[in-house]
Amino acid sequence: MAKNTHLEHLEDDIVIEGKKGGINAIRMLRELGKMLTEPNSSMRVTTKWDGAPAIVCGIDPLTGYFFVGTKSVFNKVSPKICVTESQIDDFYTGGVVTILKECLKYLPSLGITGVVQGDFLFTESSKSNRVFGGDACISFQPNTITYAVQTGTPVGNMVDKAKIGIVFHTSYTGESLSNMNAVFGSPKIDPTTDVAVFSSTFTDASDAAKMGISELQNYTAAVNKAEGSLRQASAFLNLITEQGEGRFMMNMLFKQYMNGLVRQGIEITDAQKTTLEFFKFYGAKLKEEIDAKKTVTAKTKYSKILADGLIFLAVNRRPLYFTVASYMNLITAKEMIISRLEKVKDIKTFLKTETGYEVTAPEGFVAISSGSVLKLVRRKEFSRANFTAAKDWENG
Repeated sequence: MAKNTHLEHLEDDIVIEGKKGGINAIRMLRELGKMLTEPNSSMRVTTKWDGAPAIVCGIDPLTGYFFVGTKSVFNKVSPKICVTESQIDDFYTGGVVTILKECLKYLPSLGITGVVQGDFLFTESSKSNRVFGGDACISFQPNTITYAVQTGTPVGNMVDKAKIGIVFHTSYTGESLSNMNAVFGSPKIDPTTDVAVFSSTFTDASDAAKMGISELQNYTAAVNKAEGSLRQASAFLNLITEQGEGRFMMNMLFKQYMNGLVRQGIEITDAQKTTLEFFKFYGAKLKEEIDAKKTVTAKTKYSKILADGLIFLAVNRRPLYFTVASYMNLITAKEMIISRLEKVKDIKTFLKTETGYEVTAPEGFVAISSGSVLKLVRRKEFSRANFTAAKDWENG
C-alpha cells in the first residue's frame, strides 16, 4: 500500500477511480454495515484525530539513526529527514520547527524500532486548564478541534505529566524511506512520562454503535440507492477518469466544485440544480485558465478543451445528473455510519467559536478493508471548519 500522505473521502473515490471507485465505495459501506451488526467483520475502523502537523519518525533503515520530520520525509526530491536540531532549522520554518525539536527530544524514549506516522497533539505550553460541562479538564487544540480530558482520570494524569502528545495511526515497512509501504492502523506503542500516546483504534466495548433492525433496513436501502445511481453513472465516470487528470479536466474540476460547496457550507440537496450549476462552474474555470495562459498555443489548447468539454457535458447531462445523485446518496449512507460511530466517545471534543466552545463530534473516522482506505467525515461540518481554520502550527 502507498504512503499515507493523503486519504480520499469515500464519495470522492468515484471521480478519482471511476466505476472501480464506485464499486469499492459500495463494498466498503456494506462491510461497515456488517461491522455494526455482526460479531465478526473484516472491516477495521480508526478514529481520525484532528492533530497537526503529521509527524513521521523512527529508525531510518538506511542509516540506523532515529529521525523526525513531516510527510516531507517522503519527498522524491530533497526528502526532509532530520536527525539533529540543525537539520530541522535547515529544512523547516514556522511553528513546525519547535514541534519537531520537541519530537526529536522526547520521541526516542518510546523505543520505536521501525517507522511510524502520527498526528501531533500538544506541547507542554499548549495545554490549558479549563472547565467543560462542570468538569475540570486539561484541553489542547492542535488544529481545528479542541480536545478535553478530565483531570484526575488515568488519561488526564497522562496528559498532565506529558511534555508532548501524539496519536500514531500508520506504520511502514520497506528497505528505505523512499520505497516504504503503509500499514494502516494504530501501532502498539506505550506512552512514557514525557510522551502521551493515544490510540486511533476504534473500539466499542459497550456495543453503543451497534445498529438495530430498523436502522439496518434503512441503511441497506440507502446503500442500495447509491448503488443504483452509480450503475447509471459508471460509464460516464470511467470516461472522465480515463486520461491522466481526466477527460477535458472534468474529474479534477468536479472534485474542485464539490470542495467549493463544502467550503461555502452549501449542502447538496437537489441533484438537478447542482448539475446545472456545475455546467456554469466548468465554463468559468476553463475561461480563467484560458485568460491566464500567455501563449497563443496554450490559449488555443484550453479553448478547445472548453468547447469539447461543454459539448461532452451537454451530451452526457443524464449520467452527470446520476454522478451528482451518487455523491448525495453515498454521503447519506456514509453519514448514517458516522452517526453510529459517534455514539462511542471517550474524549470530549469542542469547536471554538466567537462566543466560547460548542460541543462537536470527532473529526471523523478511517475505514480499512481489503487494502482500501477511505475517510468518513461529515464534510459540511468539520471539513468547512478545517478549510477556513488558521493553522497556528504552520505560522508559529
